[in-house]
Amino acid sequence: MSIPSSIIMLRSKSALICPCLLIFVLGGCAPYQYEAKPLQTKQFEAEFMSRSPDDVRLNEHLLGYGYPVKQWPLPEWDMEALALAAYYFHPEIQVAIADYRKAVIHAETVKQGINPGVDIPLEYHSDTSDGQSPWTIGLLFDFILERPAKRLARYELADAGINVTRININATAWNIYSGLRRQYFNYQSVLNSQEQLQLQEKITQEVMKLLARRLELGEASEFEMSSIQLDLQRARLALTNHKVAVVDARHALAGSLGLPVTALDKMIIAYVEPDMLIMINDLGREELLSIALTQRLDIQQALAQYSAHESALRLEIEKQYPDINLSPGFIFDQSDKIWALGAAWILPLFHPLNEGPIREALAERERKQSEFLALQARVINEVAMAEGRLQAQKSALREAEQLLEETRERYRQMQRQFDLGYADHLQLSRNMLEVAAVEQAVSELAFSVIKSAGQLEDALQYPLFIKQAYQYLFDASGRPE
Repeated sequence: MSIPSSIIMLRSKSALICPCLLIFVLGGCAPYQYEAKPLQTKQFEAEFMSRSPDDVRLNEHLLGYGYPVKQWPLPEWDMEALALAAYYFHPEIQVAIADYRKAVIHAETVKQGINPGVDIPLEYHSDTSDGQSPWTIGLLFDFILERPAKRLARYELADAGINVTRININATAWNIYSGLRRQYFNYQSVLNSQEQLQLQEKITQEVMKLLARRLELGEASEFEMSSIQLDLQRARLALTNHKVAVVDARHALAGSLGLPVTALDKMIIAYVEPDMLIMINDLGREELLSIALTQRLDIQQALAQYSAHESALRLEIEKQYPDINLSPGFIFDQSDKIWALGAAWILPLFHPLNEGPIREALAERERKQSEFLALQARVINEVAMAEGRLQAQKSALREAEQLLEETRERYRQMQRQFDLGYADHLQLSRNMLEVAAVEQAVSELAFSVIKSAGQLEDALQYPLFIKQAYQYLFDASGRPE
């Protein structure tokens, strides 16, 4: 008994409708839907301008890293507290953390199994003689059988990418700390210079008053009076110009913290005497080089990137061995029921499989090796230069301090003579002005030593002073979550 062609057509149409419905249902169950999220520049600007060091969440941030908060808001912000605030507010940290999280998601994606493909062949035949159905319809699957060694190589490459981004968080945190340290000491240096210039102006003005009285009595010349007036004008001009440096230093410090400059109005920045900061570890050249070649983050980054490239090379080599595609399925071909099982892979007929990418990866490995050697040479030179500059400036500072002590001793002698009536007030004031000028020069040189110490610290990326801030640095960089 033959089956009517209309029934066969109905069944074939039903067979067509079912897979189509399955596709639509699966598409409707997609877990992610696009949602527009445009950048709101005005909103971001308002959020940035509203940042405050009084933020309660910042208090929790400091406590979370073990900073001893005894009173909130902090009555005074030292270097350690400022470093933690910079890690909390600075946007570059968030960029590095976002890269890390993206690498983690990529690794999770790589470690997922490969979804099979599906093919639904559909044909219509014009020849329907002998009561045959005009339809050919089927359901074919495509399974990719990946070799375990290749799959492991992909996993290792993804994990290496995570390690690279994790080290990049460290590098970003160090750059923030380094910039903050420079602006912190620059701000202190500028304020210190302002105080010294104000003192010199005050003393010079006092000297001018004394000379003016002497000029009235005929005991001083017009040349002396003109000379001290010129000195006073120079002092006032230097003080006026220095106000610009104070404003610039204030804005630069706020920028290194990731805060608007108005936030500094709520912060009292702790001042540390330069003598307390020049406590550099007396390490030898070999010890410094050993620290630099093991602790520097660009060295660690280069090693991590090299490891990632090794994993990439291994993956390319594993691709020499092709994956096997199995395609089982069922086809209804004009009343015939056909079961199919196909297999496919690439044949290396014209050249070895994946030869080009493997050779490129091998060449890139040699390039990475050369880059690492060049980096090491650059690090060695940077450390030697920074260490030599620091030692030279420390030596110059010791000589300047000796000169300052001699100047102070002359002032003390003049003070004794003034107390005994052998020197007048004008001589004493001039000696005081001389001491103030030398003190300013020594102070500027002391901050230059601090700057050189910071350059050596950057060359090593290892703490030479303010160790606690460095400890916080790696706590912050190691906790991207």
